[in-house]
Amino acid sequence: WVVSFIVLFTFGGVTGIVLSACVLDNILHDTWFVVAHFHYVMSLGSYISIIVMFIWWWPLITGLSLNKCLLQCQCIISNVGFNLCFFPMHYFGLCGLPRRVCIYEYSYNWINVVCTVGSFISAFSGCFFVFILWESIVSKNEVLGSYNSSGLVDCLMSPVACHNDYFCYPYSVDYTYGVYYMRWVDDCTYAFVGWLVSVYNVDFVS
Repeated sequence: WVVSFIVLFTFGGVTGIVLSACVLDNILHDTWFVVAHFHYVMSLGSYISIIVMFIWWWPLITGLSLNKCLLQCQCIISNVGFNLCFFPMHYFGLCGLPRRVCIYEYSYNWINVVCTVGSFISAFSGCFFVFILWESIVSKNEVLGSYNSSGLVDCLMSPVACHNDYFCYPYSVDYTYGVYYMRWVDDCTYAFVGWLVSVYNVDFVS
């Protein structure tokens, strides 16, 4: 998703440079070229940011991991849908098609069909992501930890505790990777499941 954001946002920025030229802006102003540029920069950037936010925070908030294979499939489907929907709009704009039209010229119908198919694929990818969230809840794949990670966020419990007693039922775990983690158990207590930083020589004994 990060690579997708960089590529699509850069492509939208390049089309913005095209629109910054006065000669070209007089021709492309208020055409579908502007629509395509705007959606590549703003809509896709916002959508990808929301998806990345869910991927990053969902395990921490819920304590459940998302299916990696399904996420990769959803990323591919989304990018195919995005580009099928918005990329042909540049051609519309270069042909001088205004932003608001009631009836397309007959020669533009096939491109409009491509854009429509891309929009349906994009909508399906959004529904597919909701399914991925639902699947993580149903399958209950609990998060065990974030390997070799040392950020402050990784020091929090997963899911976040409702009280501030961080060390109920602790036991020591001798492992080389970074931070410690906790997960809920059925009796509303939480087990101390941790990978302790060997540098600090931290050890909790029950």
